[in-house]
Amino acid sequence: MSPLRSKAPRSREKRLDTLGAWLGPVSVAAKEFAATEVFQRIRTFAQSSSDDLLYALRILTGIKESVTIIHGPRGCVAAGLYHIAAGSETRWIVTNLDERDTIMGADRKLRTAVKALYQRYRPQVAFIVANPVVAINNDDIQSVVEELQEELDLLIVPIYVTGFSSQNAVSGYDTALHALLKYLSGTTTVTEKSGAVNLLSVAEHPLDRKEAQALLEALGIELNILPDDSTVESFKSAPAARFSIPLCPDAPEYLGLILKEKYGVPFVDAPRPVGLEGTGRWLKAIGAALDVADGAEELHSRKTAETLQQLGDFSLAGTTVYLSLSSANAFSLIPFIEEFGGVIAGITVTHLDRLHVRSLNELASQNPDLQIHVADGQEFEVISILRRLSPDLYLGDSTHVGQVARLGIPTVSLESIGIVGYGGVLRLARRIKSALANRSFGDTLSRVIPPYRESWYNRSDNWHIKQEVK
Repeated sequence: MSPLRSKAPRSREKRLDTLGAWLGPVSVAAKEFAATEVFQRIRTFAQSSSDDLLYALRILTGIKESVTIIHGPRGCVAAGLYHIAAGSETRWIVTNLDERDTIMGADRKLRTAVKALYQRYRPQVAFIVANPVVAINNDDIQSVVEELQEELDLLIVPIYVTGFSSQNAVSGYDTALHALLKYLSGTTTVTEKSGAVNLLSVAEHPLDRKEAQALLEALGIELNILPDDSTVESFKSAPAARFSIPLCPDAPEYLGLILKEKYGVPFVDAPRPVGLEGTGRWLKAIGAALDVADGAEELHSRKTAETLQQLGDFSLAGTTVYLSLSSANAFSLIPFIEEFGGVIAGITVTHLDRLHVRSLNELASQNPDLQIHVADGQEFEVISILRRLSPDLYLGDSTHVGQVARLGIPTVSLESIGIVGYGGVLRLARRIKSALANRSFGDTLSRVIPPYRESWYNRSDNWHIKQEVK
């Protein structure tokens, strides 16, 4: 049976044994994922975390000529603010369900919202994003979709985000991609393959996407990019592509998997192109798959020489670095740090699953005692770890950099810069060099009273992480 026949995909916990809470040596993590069963962990206290609604909306922001209806109470509009923060030009509203709607149903409100957006914007596609409240009261979204699609002659895609089917927010990517493939590509009949290749780019920084696109086009590869900055036609064309190339081995995995299983589009097993070594490995994998190995090798050699010349005397020799990022970014940055002489003090990743087995095994063979911390939004755990390790540099997203800076540790937020490819190496090196050279701001912040009591720090770092009891 096609996996697209269901309303939503299987949870990442069931499909990939995804963990959202873990702390320990990387060798232990590698050994655990080598077993047939991975034991889930839970947190007895969680400070904050993203949810799958936010992750699903990250994907929808990239679809051109679309409108999004967040079907839920007005509080859910906060997740929709990602549309604005990401600079998206897509339109969105919230149906603003009240107590009566959650009991009696809100089909009428949903119909009114879809019609209003259609009359105002005349989009190519409308997304109806459910939320936990709708999942509980079981609103009949499908009936509204079928009725209005015929009446308005409009593509309408229901996306069934529940908020509780998975403990890991990254499942929102799978949920959105499942719906997009089902309703935009599901009816496509492939008669013959095109000359294009799918570049799978999920919630990527625009500079990262442009860097990857430029490298592949330099090899003469015609690209169909999705879902970032894509159209309905991008999804309709995807099943006819020769290959699918991931810009990240994690977020677009479900997209590549379905295109391979349902439409026979080969999925290139390629690492994330971060750092000189990582970008070279990415190009090598693509070159071998698409029979452009010589061109890929020549491109890598030329770009590496140009990049090293521009880097000059940049070095991280003797610098201890802590990484706190999405799983794919963290694992791909480790070779970058090490190829310039830096030492990894520890890493925090948002989740850990079977997609990371190769990275875990590589790290376990090189540095078996390296501590890996799995957490999304657990700021106090990260701060507690950093106080003990006292690294020379912290690389993360914007979530924790304020509190980390209070420890007097130089910080670099990677949300505002692209890190992919050779241009990413240069941008990241400049930011790191600047952070290490200008410590006065961190020194000033370190005199501010920390937000956590000393009793919190006296507890072990995994105090709130427990193995789930079945």
